[in-house]
Amino acid sequence: MPEAKAGEREQPVPVELAAVLEGIMETQKVSTGYVFKGGPGSKTGYRHTFRKAFARAVEKAGLDPKAITPHVMRHTAITRLVKAGVDLPTVQRVSGHKTISMVLRYAHVDGLHVDNAVNHLGFGVTGSKLGAASG
Repeated sequence: MPEAKAGEREQPVPVELAAVLEGIMETQKVSTGYVFKGGPGSKTGYRHTFRKAFARAVEKAGLDPKAITPHVMRHTAITRLVKAGVDLPTVQRVSGHKTISMVLRYAHVDGLHVDNAVNHLGFGVTGSKLGAASG
Protein backbone atom coordinates (compact mmCIF):
# COMPACT_ATOMS: atom_id res chain seq x y z
CA MET A 1 0.00 0.00 0.00
CA PRO A 2 1.93 3.05 -1.21
CA GLU A 3 -0.15 5.63 0.66
CA ALA A 4 -1.63 4.14 3.83
CA LYS A 5 -2.62 6.38 6.72
CA ALA A 6 0.72 5.86 8.46
CA GLY A 7 2.76 5.87 5.24
CA GLU A 8 3.74 3.14 2.81
CA ARG A 9 3.39 -0.43 4.07
CA GLU A 10 2.92 -3.98 2.93
CA GLN A 11 -0.45 -5.64 3.49
CA PRO A 12 -0.27 -9.41 3.99
CA VAL A 13 -3.28 -11.29 2.60
CA PRO A 14 -4.43 -14.91 2.81
CA VAL A 15 -3.17 -17.22 0.04
CA GLU A 16 -6.74 -17.71 -1.21
CA LEU A 17 -7.28 -13.96 -1.59
CA ALA A 18 -3.94 -13.55 -3.36
CA ALA A 19 -5.02 -16.19 -5.89
CA VAL A 20 -8.34 -14.42 -6.51
CA LEU A 21 -6.62 -11.05 -6.94
CA GLU A 22 -4.04 -12.54 -9.32
CA GLY A 23 -6.90 -14.02 -11.37
CA ILE A 24 -8.59 -10.63 -11.59
CA MET A 25 -5.34 -9.00 -12.66
CA GLU A 26 -4.84 -11.65 -15.37
CA THR A 27 -8.41 -11.38 -16.62
CA GLN A 28 -8.30 -7.59 -16.74
CA LYS A 29 -4.76 -7.58 -18.13
CA VAL A 30 -3.58 -5.30 -15.33
CA SER A 31 0.00 -4.23 -15.92
CA THR A 32 0.35 -1.51 -13.29
CA GLY A 33 0.58 -3.88 -10.33
CA TYR A 34 -2.62 -2.46 -8.86
CA VAL A 35 -5.78 -4.55 -8.80
CA PHE A 36 -8.02 -1.53 -8.32
CA LYS A 37 -6.90 0.81 -11.05
CA GLY A 38 -7.58 4.52 -10.81
CA GLY A 39 -10.06 6.12 -13.13
CA PRO A 40 -9.42 8.73 -15.80
CA GLY A 41 -7.16 11.46 -14.47
CA SER A 42 -5.73 9.31 -11.66
CA LYS A 43 -2.29 10.65 -10.72
CA THR A 44 -1.27 7.49 -8.85
CA GLY A 45 -2.61 4.75 -11.12
CA TYR A 46 -4.69 3.18 -8.38
CA ARG A 47 -7.98 3.82 -6.60
CA HIS A 48 -7.71 5.57 -3.22
CA THR A 49 -11.12 4.61 -1.92
CA PHE A 50 -13.61 1.87 -2.52
CA ARG A 51 -16.40 3.04 -0.21
CA LYS A 52 -19.12 3.18 -2.86
CA ALA A 53 -18.26 -0.25 -4.27
CA PHE A 54 -18.08 -1.70 -0.74
CA ALA A 55 -21.47 -0.20 0.16
CA ARG A 56 -23.02 -1.69 -3.01
CA ALA A 57 -21.61 -5.12 -2.15
CA VAL A 58 -22.97 -4.87 1.40
CA GLU A 59 -26.42 -3.92 0.10
CA LYS A 60 -26.30 -6.77 -2.43
CA ALA A 61 -25.65 -9.14 0.50
CA GLY A 62 -28.82 -7.83 2.16
CA LEU A 63 -26.94 -6.00 4.93
CA ASP A 64 -27.00 -2.39 6.12
CA PRO A 65 -24.15 -0.36 4.59
CA LYS A 66 -24.34 2.08 7.49
CA ALA A 67 -23.62 -0.76 9.93
CA ILE A 68 -21.12 -2.73 7.83
CA THR A 69 -18.22 -0.51 6.79
CA PRO A 70 -14.59 -1.19 5.88
CA HIS A 71 -13.64 0.11 9.33
CA VAL A 72 -16.02 -2.35 11.03
CA MET A 73 -14.48 -5.14 8.97
CA ARG A 74 -11.03 -4.03 10.17
CA HIS A 75 -12.17 -4.36 13.79
CA THR A 76 -13.63 -7.78 12.97
CA ALA A 77 -10.44 -9.03 11.32
CA ILE A 78 -8.23 -7.91 14.20
CA THR A 79 -10.61 -9.40 16.76
CA ARG A 80 -10.66 -12.73 14.90
CA LEU A 81 -6.85 -12.84 14.83
CA VAL A 82 -6.64 -12.17 18.58
CA LYS A 83 -9.33 -14.77 19.35
CA ALA A 84 -7.45 -17.29 17.19
CA GLY A 85 -4.47 -16.87 19.50
CA VAL A 86 -2.24 -14.90 17.11
CA ASP A 87 0.39 -13.01 19.12
CA LEU A 88 -0.03 -9.22 19.29
CA PRO A 89 3.18 -8.27 17.42
CA THR A 90 1.99 -10.38 14.47
CA VAL A 91 -1.51 -8.85 14.62
CA GLN A 92 0.19 -5.44 14.67
CA ARG A 93 2.17 -6.32 11.55
CA VAL A 94 -0.93 -7.59 9.72
CA SER A 95 -3.06 -4.59 10.72
CA GLY A 96 -0.35 -2.02 10.03
CA HIS A 97 -0.78 -0.29 13.38
CA LYS A 98 2.28 1.52 14.74
CA THR A 99 1.63 0.50 18.35
CA ILE A 100 0.32 -2.51 20.26
CA SER A 101 -1.98 -0.15 22.18
CA MET A 102 -3.79 0.69 18.95
CA VAL A 103 -4.15 -3.02 18.16
CA LEU A 104 -5.75 -3.45 21.58
CA ARG A 105 -8.28 -0.71 20.78
CA TYR A 106 -9.38 -2.72 17.74
CA ALA A 107 -9.51 -6.13 19.42
CA HIS A 108 -12.85 -6.83 21.06
CA VAL A 109 -12.88 -9.87 23.32
CA ASP A 110 -16.04 -11.12 24.99
CA GLY A 111 -16.69 -12.98 28.22
CA LEU A 112 -16.45 -16.40 26.58
CA HIS A 113 -13.01 -15.60 25.18
CA VAL A 114 -11.85 -14.38 28.60
CA ASP A 115 -13.33 -17.48 30.31
CA ASN A 116 -11.51 -19.78 27.88
CA ALA A 117 -8.25 -17.93 28.48
CA VAL A 118 -8.59 -18.14 32.27
CA ASN A 119 -9.40 -21.86 32.06
CA HIS A 120 -5.88 -22.41 30.67
CA LEU A 121 -4.56 -21.50 34.12
CA GLY A 122 -6.13 -24.66 35.56
CA PHE A 123 -4.89 -27.19 32.98
CA GLY A 124 -3.19 -30.10 34.72
CA VAL A 125 -4.53 -29.23 38.15
CA THR A 126 -6.95 -31.70 39.71
CA GLY A 127 -9.79 -30.50 41.91
CA SER A 128 -8.54 -32.38 44.98
CA LYS A 129 -5.05 -30.86 44.77
CA LEU A 130 -6.22 -27.33 43.97
CA GLY A 131 -6.85 -26.38 47.61
CA ALA A 132 -3.56 -27.94 48.72
CA ALA A 133 -1.42 -25.92 46.32
CA SER A 134 0.80 -23.34 47.97
CA GLY A 135 2.16 -20.23 46.43
